[in-house]
Amino acid sequence: MARKSEVLASSIGHLLDMKLVKLQNIWDDVGIQEDKRLERMASAKKCIEELLDQMIHEEELMKKQLEAAIKNWKGKLQALCFELLQDPYTAESSTPLQLEKELRDRVEALLEEKNSRMAECEILLKEDQALCTDLCKTPYYIPTGKVPSLQELEELKNHLLSAAKEKERRLDTFLGLRNDITKLMTEIDHVPDTTFEKDAVLEEENLFFLSDENIKSLEVLRHQLKVKKQELVATQESLQKHICSLWNTLQIPLEKQNMCATGSIHQVNTALQLQLEQLQQMQTKNIKQIITRTRQELNAYWDKCFYSQEQREEFTFLSDENFTEELLKVHDEELVKITLHYQKCQELFVNVEKWEHWWKVYLELEKKASDPNRFSNRGGTLLKEEKERCLLQKKIPKLEEEIKLYMATWETEQGCPFLIYGQRFTTYFANQWEQHRFKKVQEKRCVKKEDGIGFKTPLKRALGAPSTPQSKIRKLNGSSNFTSNSGGSTCKRARKPPLAAQKTNVLQKTPLQEKDTIVSSVSTVSQQPDEFRCHAVSYTEFTRDFTRKSNVSAQLNSTTLENP
Repeated sequence: MARKSEVLASSIGHLLDMKLVKLQNIWDDVGIQEDKRLERMASAKKCIEELLDQMIHEEELMKKQLEAAIKNWKGKLQALCFELLQDPYTAESSTPLQLEKELRDRVEALLEEKNSRMAECEILLKEDQALCTDLCKTPYYIPTGKVPSLQELEELKNHLLSAAKEKERRLDTFLGLRNDITKLMTEIDHVPDTTFEKDAVLEEENLFFLSDENIKSLEVLRHQLKVKKQELVATQESLQKHICSLWNTLQIPLEKQNMCATGSIHQVNTALQLQLEQLQQMQTKNIKQIITRTRQELNAYWDKCFYSQEQREEFTFLSDENFTEELLKVHDEELVKITLHYQKCQELFVNVEKWEHWWKVYLELEKKASDPNRFSNRGGTLLKEEKERCLLQKKIPKLEEEIKLYMATWETEQGCPFLIYGQRFTTYFANQWEQHRFKKVQEKRCVKKEDGIGFKTPLKRALGAPSTPQSKIRKLNGSSNFTSNSGGSTCKRARKPPLAAQKTNVLQKTPLQEKDTIVSSVSTVSQQPDEFRCHAVSYTEFTRDFTRKSNVSAQLNSTTLENP
């Protein structure tokens, strides 16, 4: 089938023929001659030819433009594909007109995508720049004019999101630090004086750069303010302690002791400093009385710490009569020193004090036990004393062992010896036991000598003494022989020596001393006369003998025994 354009072209030729025939008919009717007809026909031909040539030229120009447009669109399309990082475009149209339209449409679509990416990238870059400026960080880099790829846009969005979260975190940190700094400045009465402090505290939060350096600087500032606050608090505590010390030194009544001060720590310290200066002025006026009281406290602590006279005399200022601030300071330092020493060794001192108390009680009971008149006591006192003495004989060595163990640990930790009256405690209580043993030996030697010259103790009363009925005469450790003369009644008694005399000069030991001081005891006994060595028996024999004597005494009445 013929194309419509060919049919139309054929109709144009037929139309032209018809028009020429009609034109000739008009010429015939008008009577135009042949030569004129030829001219007119030539003119018509030329006109038709020129019109067709013009049309052909225009169409050829259109064709060239179409080809140029296709070339142009192809170039633009290639460039856009390269910028947008897309694969080269492959056209599907066959005719130039369709190709031109296809290429033009594709270029317009890519241009729209390019403009969309550029606009989105510009917005994101502005937001990222603002966040990074606040955070003092490097923004995400995309070259100016470059079309961002889809991956670059995604990375830019992630960077922006991360920067936003970082800003939020730093903002929270900044606000927390700012609140702490403001509170600390208020507490210590500190006024911001540097540009950084003013920016951090006085400016709006959105005007402060949230860089890592600024956050770290804020943390350093907060730490500095905390340290300053701690120093002020320490100063305040020191002032309060000093004021309390002066109150005690000056013996200020409780109703007049008042440290109430309000305001910041700095203001409170200023008020306390003023109060301290007033108390120091009062102290200066009463310096002599204060030093005297301090010396009394020193002596009290020396007593608690069992200082010897030599140790006390080491503090040479004790006798200084030049009462000055320097002298008071020296006394206060010595008082603090001995107080700390007592507190450090308080448990040891308490145990030593307990040992001394028990030792004094034990010596008193020993003294009573050696009193010949002890059997005259009624009401069970003798039994109570004997029980207490036996209990102390067990408790004292046990306490000594505890003190020795604790003292060894303390000396190891402190690296210095623990002294009582200028000597180690083991030496001190060993000397006490040794003195006690020596004293008892001396007493027994005296008793032995007195028995040798017929010395009569209060127990050796005459049988016919008027103060004691005949029926109440005690038989002591054996039978009594009596003789009478015509001129008077005189009683003589051939008696067996008392049980205490039989065991005279017995060296008494505690269980601890039997273990720890046996060498010292033997050496001490060896230095005594022969008569002492022969009686230096063990503590076990002494206690056995004393028990036997106690059993005999338990059968006796107060001072005499009725005759059977």
